[in-house]
Amino acid sequence: MFGEFLANRLKKSINKNIKKSTLSEETIALALKEIRLALLEADVNNEVVKIFIENVKEKAKYEYIQEGLRPDQMMIKIVHEEITTILGQKPYDVALTSKPSIIMMVGLQGSGKTTSTGKIANFLRKKKAKNPLLVGADIYRPAAIEQLQVIGKTLGITVFEKGKQDPVLTSKQAIQYANENGHDLIIIDTAGRLHIDEDLMQELKNIKTEVKPDEIFIVVDGMTGQDIINVTNSFNDLLKITGVIVTKLDGDARGGAVFSIRYLTKLPIAFVGTGEGLSNLQIFYPDRMADRILGMGDVQTLFEKAQENISERDMKKTMNRMMAGQFDLQDLLNQMKQISSMGKMGGIMKMMPGMPNVSEDRIVKAEEKLRIAEIILNSMTIKERREPRLIKQLNRRKRIVKGSGRNDKEYNELISQYEKTKKQVDQIAKQIKSGRMPNIPGMGNIGGLGF
Repeated sequence: MFGEFLANRLKKSINKNIKKSTLSEETIALALKEIRLALLEADVNNEVVKIFIENVKEKAKYEYIQEGLRPDQMMIKIVHEEITTILGQKPYDVALTSKPSIIMMVGLQGSGKTTSTGKIANFLRKKKAKNPLLVGADIYRPAAIEQLQVIGKTLGITVFEKGKQDPVLTSKQAIQYANENGHDLIIIDTAGRLHIDEDLMQELKNIKTEVKPDEIFIVVDGMTGQDIINVTNSFNDLLKITGVIVTKLDGDARGGAVFSIRYLTKLPIAFVGTGEGLSNLQIFYPDRMADRILGMGDVQTLFEKAQENISERDMKKTMNRMMAGQFDLQDLLNQMKQISSMGKMGGIMKMMPGMPNVSEDRIVKAEEKLRIAEIILNSMTIKERREPRLIKQLNRRKRIVKGSGRNDKEYNELISQYEKTKKQVDQIAKQIKSGRMPNIPGMGNIGGLGF
């Protein structure tokens, strides 16, 4: 994400240039020069960069440092506030008061529109207790309706489609079907094109006129460059878009689209897609995005992600065993499975304070280490995982290594790291029991494997 560009340069430039008791024009200019380059490198629109830099400069000029803050912290505070202002201040609240509520999904082909249709249905079913109905209204792209049906089957959500029938008629009939079958939310997956054309836009306008949707979301690819601004404006001019869903913000996307779309179109960012899985959709929180851009992590989203994917019973069970000094290899394996259920390692690590700028190479190595550890642990019996003393026997160790297809070095690294982690866990438990503040050794010890 483009926060990695900005976070690296921002901290470096601020630490180097801002050391005095006031934020002078000279020191501000030196810091903002590098921030400007980082934003441009992240593919943020030039006009947006110019306005952003001017606003920060004006707010920071001759600003005295607030009590309790260092000059560099004061500068970060000002930049954080300006980023949040540009991104929209508060999260978008989806309109769901109509019965049924209707969401119309639009966008170009390849933006992830059909997948996002499934994601938002899954999200609103979980978060708002809705009973959604997916509507296949893209009769032009080969297998578009089939793709939506696969998504619906995976999620256990009904899909309404009428083959090659006129999409306007299909959308109208979907409302009647929803009313008859208890669906309080309709999400229409409309047709996309490789580029905007008159026929497409007229069809979308006709659907809007007939079904009167509560929300019209445009889905845009976070890896797309400046052209996406013109595309968004074209859809907005005709349909009056209510919100934007930005996809593919989990990989190499520099994310300039988020900054640029929000400022130049004035449309709110409603959701962001953070992975290929149908649960990888998040509400867009401007302040949390600002935290991540500035390398502060995103603990709140990480906590919510854990709540969604890990049962409270499992968390309590693991914590009770840790406090009782019973942390064993089965607990370690359970932790790894819980981490895997939360999504890609890179996304998890970048939400941790102090780790947003971890290199892709390190992430790849961490994912591989986790994969190897799971293979080795799964080659043990449950009894061996619950009683780690058993695997000190040479014949058992040889059987585990051979059965896992790994080598002695990898096996020894896993056991060594487990023993180190167990000592730390036992030490923390003792500190808590004695009423002392626990001394937790650093962030990033994912799954007890010292990442």
